[in-house]
Amino acid sequence: ENPRTERLSSAHCAAQEMAGEEPMAPEGGGITVDPATSAETHLGFAKNQGPSADHTLHPNSSTNTTQNDERRHAEPGPNVSMKQFAPEITLGEAITDPDRTGHEVFCTRYSPDGQWVAAACGDGDVKIYSSATGTMQYQLKPQGDRESAPTCCVRFRPNTASSRTKNVLLTVNANGTVRHWHMTSMKCLHTIIEEDNQVYALDYRPDGLKFATAGQDYQVRIYDEATKTLQSTLSGGYGRTKAGHSNRVFSLKYSTTDPNIILSGGWDNTIQIWDVRQDVPVRSCFGPHITGDAVDLHGNDILSGSWRPEKQLQVWDIRTTQHVRDYTWTSAATSEHCMLYAAQYSKDPNGRHIVAGGSGSNEARVFERDSGNLVGTLRGMHHGVYSTDFHPTANQVAVASGDGAVRLVNYLQ
Repeated sequence: ENPRTERLSSAHCAAQEMAGEEPMAPEGGGITVDPATSAETHLGFAKNQGPSADHTLHPNSSTNTTQNDERRHAEPGPNVSMKQFAPEITLGEAITDPDRTGHEVFCTRYSPDGQWVAAACGDGDVKIYSSATGTMQYQLKPQGDRESAPTCCVRFRPNTASSRTKNVLLTVNANGTVRHWHMTSMKCLHTIIEEDNQVYALDYRPDGLKFATAGQDYQVRIYDEATKTLQSTLSGGYGRTKAGHSNRVFSLKYSTTDPNIILSGGWDNTIQIWDVRQDVPVRSCFGPHITGDAVDLHGNDILSGSWRPEKQLQVWDIRTTQHVRDYTWTSAATSEHCMLYAAQYSKDPNGRHIVAGGSGSNEARVFERDSGNLVGTLRGMHHGVYSTDFHPTANQVAVASGDGAVRLVNYLQ
């Protein structure tokens, strides 16, 4: 079973719905997993479908196909040295009791200046820690919810010239609530309720003027930050020129260079590339099985982290949607596979490193982006790695686990 997604769903009284989902073999180019390789197949891969005729892509140019083939075949072999990271600071307490719930950290994010680290927890709270001392300074507690449910994703609002109020966070919850918070006063500034939806993913546009949410109902919603109103809903749909998602969406990523482009990934083995001026995807990548915050974009390279035992960490060309490389995830220290919930490029201008982590072997790894060399591995978590985030300026990464702790690692020491 997939512990992260099962926890998100069951926490919102969705046990009957989940129990009613019979596993289906993926159609057409879907992803399959040998049950002998992993026991975690019956939930994570339920109802996934491969591409249909409606997904047919017609790239404007095929000139990049040969280049992509060359990149795929010419990539260097990875350095598989198993350098072990040790946390510089551990935020919160790691819980080892497998029967306890509510402590899990489903998402972690640094503040824009790197001073704070937010941890979105399974009981709905968001804890804010000092990245320098590791002490918890603020705790955001939802009030008035119909039931307690996990806070699935958190983002700090970008600090831009148009931001009059600083230290604003945005959170989404498995009970369908979207909240704006003022960190230092610990007050909820505004609440949006998406009826009949569990919201798993969100992202701010880099200028902070728009934000997007997505979750159980397959749709991507675009909101205006100033008015907190819904601007558009991206859904596509079968019978259209291009179909949208056909299952839950767990990751969203705005382009940093084009304010109209946003990526979404989920259970249906696709990454959809949307232009917000249209209500259908402009392109689709087929193959990645996304069950967490595991889609990122740097230049023309889409990074995907898939919850499966092989070909977990991949790169795709946003222009052609072609697969261009894999990062080899060897497991010399353990026979267990690592199935990914999280993947991200570092935030330096060149995006020189990649971090990814997941369940199975319960580890996170940092790679050199260009060479594919393994920089090091963080192990020792009692549950899977649910979220990762690079520091905005320092050579540090935050690794959040289902055991309730966030570990800060200086990966270039």
